[in-house]
Amino acid sequence: MKTIVRYILIFLLISFTKLIGQTNEQLDILIETYGSQIDDTSKVKTAAAIFEEYYKLNPTKGLVFAKDGFLLAEKLGFEKGIAVSLLQQGKYFKLLRKNDSAEYYLKLASRKFEALKDHKSKDMVSFHLLKVASQKGNHQQVLNEVNEKIDYHTNIKKDSFLIARYLDLKASTYRHLTEYDKGFKSAFDALKIAKNLDDKQLLLDCYTTISNLYHYIIDDENADLYAEKALKIAKEGKFMRAEANLLNNLGNSFFFQKRYEESLTSLKKSLKISERIEANDLISITNFNIGKLYVEQNELNKGVDFLKQSITHSRTVTKNPVYLVWGLNGLTNAYNKLSEPQRAITLADEAIKISDSTGNLDDLSLAYYQRYESYGLLKDYQKALEDLKLHKGINDSVYNISKSKEIQRLTTEFETKEKEQQIALQENEIRVLEQKEEISTLQKIVLGGLLIMSLFGFYGIHQRLKRSKLEKEKINAQLAFKKKELTTHALHLAKKNEVLAGLKQKAAELIDEDGSKNGYIQLIRTINFDLQDDNNWENFARYFEEVHKDFNSNVKSKYPQLTSNELRLLALLKMNLSSKEIANILNISQEGIKKARYRLRKKLDITSEDSLQDLVLSL
Repeated sequence: MKTIVRYILIFLLISFTKLIGQTNEQLDILIETYGSQIDDTSKVKTAAAIFEEYYKLNPTKGLVFAKDGFLLAEKLGFEKGIAVSLLQQGKYFKLLRKNDSAEYYLKLASRKFEALKDHKSKDMVSFHLLKVASQKGNHQQVLNEVNEKIDYHTNIKKDSFLIARYLDLKASTYRHLTEYDKGFKSAFDALKIAKNLDDKQLLLDCYTTISNLYHYIIDDENADLYAEKALKIAKEGKFMRAEANLLNNLGNSFFFQKRYEESLTSLKKSLKISERIEANDLISITNFNIGKLYVEQNELNKGVDFLKQSITHSRTVTKNPVYLVWGLNGLTNAYNKLSEPQRAITLADEAIKISDSTGNLDDLSLAYYQRYESYGLLKDYQKALEDLKLHKGINDSVYNISKSKEIQRLTTEFETKEKEQQIALQENEIRVLEQKEEISTLQKIVLGGLLIMSLFGFYGIHQRLKRSKLEKEKINAQLAFKKKELTTHALHLAKKNEVLAGLKQKAAELIDEDGSKNGYIQLIRTINFDLQDDNNWENFARYFEEVHKDFNSNVKSKYPQLTSNELRLLALLKMNLSSKEIANILNISQEGIKKARYRLRKKLDITSEDSLQDLVLSL
């Protein structure tokens, strides 16, 4: 009887899926295949494949096939099929934030894979178990274990896919811990691997994580940029849950940009998809965001209704402390606006207690601020002042100068790497132009010889020479442009170092004026890192070598006693830069440049009457 019911349920699912047109071609083929297969191990594998397709569209429908695959695998004694089905059920419950059920099935799967000596699959289960721990709010535990896993898969297993997964999880964990600078570094490292692997799901996750990080540091432009990149992948790959999540993120971003109409449209689309695919965590979040939006527009009763739905859903369905705190903070704000401070304080007290226990500083800071407003409405100014101080103390510890500086540095570094291919093309252009110039010279010699050999071809040869001359002039102009680009790069490097040196000096002055030195000291350390960073010099050296081919090798051959720093100085002198510009690029004083030039003259055996500049230009 159970078997008959199961097959009726599957038949209805297949019919319903085709009716609403939510499938893709691959899923249609799998479902048709599944319906015609006999009960063997191939059918178990097809059930698993159908689950994976449904996991993107509607995981609840996929669960039916995961369970059916499990029952058939048990009947056949197919241990690998049992393990895969358990893993899929664990993934399903993890997605729905039913963490206890997720842990139960994932641990069973882990034991099965261990018995089968399928270590690769066991490693993937371990990743999902850490995701569950993250959803439970155990962020410090997750961070410690993630670092161990990254070391293991880097040095022993060398599994790039899992390394990228763990880096992405690490970035999200740092976001929860409000260590955004570290979060960006991990996220960009994960993205680099994802691009090399060309894995769409991994790219989608990385773009989403980076978008979330930018959202939390209130950089709406970049948050939207990466959300749109992720949304494009989600729509093309029919990742419906991801699409709902990204629509929610964009709606939230539009809210902070005061684009309220666009925000509501995006959020309602997200809620519709989330309810259809039973994405419970997104239902909690999107209800909160819609409620927050209505409160902002002073449609307070509507706002309260959505916020209460979010809180109830978070308490009873998702059981996620972070989402619960969001709803509590949102409703606290609504009650303050409704001039019901006592009700607001009750909610804020709960939000503070939960946020403090999970270490979520952003939400803790907001809860203190909103309780400060509630006490203000009650004219209890002493308690209000205490909460305002607590809010400010947390806020200052989260958003400081050094972290903003580090985020900017990491973003610039990533964008520079993105352009490496363009730089390589430019380098190739220079080589081609130089080859053309050599060919043009050879053509001129040949044509000159032909002129002597035959007077009859004079006119044709004259025209060829003319074209050759024009082509050479064009090539020389292009080479001049490349040299100008090199000079611009050098001057940019000089200006950057000059600005950083000025910031360092200003920070040093502020240390003496300000009682709190930690932020300024960290800023100075970060600036020192940038000033001493050799990556900028390596990029410059690459440009220089392409324009002034074999300069360094010729100098080393002629003057082997020169140090690397002296070679750098010679390269900058070759570009005819001023002493001030050279000093900024090398991060030394102008007096230091004078001493360096003096030492260089001695090593090159140049008399006081000879010009160092002329010698360098002749090399």
